[in-house]
Amino acid sequence: MAIMGGATSQVKEEWTVLEALRHARHDWMNDIQLVKGYLSLNKIDEAVRAADHIIVKAVQESKLCNLGMPGMAEMFITFNWEQHSFLLEFEIDDELVVPKVDDEKAVQFFSRLFSVLDQHIEEYSGQYLYAHFSEKEGRLSARIEWTGEVKDRALLVETISSLPAIPSLESNVLESSGRDILMEVNF
Repeated sequence: MAIMGGATSQVKEEWTVLEALRHARHDWMNDIQLVKGYLSLNKIDEAVRAADHIIVKAVQESKLCNLGMPGMAEMFITFNWEQHSFLLEFEIDDELVVPKVDDEKAVQFFSRLFSVLDQHIEEYSGQYLYAHFSEKEGRLSARIEWTGEVKDRALLVETISSLPAIPSLESNVLESSGRDILMEVNF
């Protein structure tokens, strides 16, 4: 059995189940070591915050998997396992219920977006993309916030604005100021 990785590249790397488990185990070990480090320094409040973060991350991954969009769930969960110029964070509203969404179109849109962002960043310096999924007018809606430096902000905004060449997808750049770009896409 193989798991597809490398969402932003043209040729996807195939991971075996064992390789995927290795990545997941590595993430869990990092999280546990952080909690353990805080505890060894007697920083109980920090350890509690780190443990709470682990729980929230696991709950969000579970919600993402329950959307019925396995391709997008895999892409988002494994994104930070790969080498990118930015980090990806996401949040799913509690009890989000939307009609069936075309998983392939969502994967296609986010693959394009991630690729464009990777191309407009010279090097990683704390950039991140945050996606918040909710229901809007009976559709799955993603409010996407970019924070970080880019090579040419105006060109990036123009390129992002032209992304939704995918039928039945609506996308708008809502705001671009300073280091932030806010957009919304409805599936």
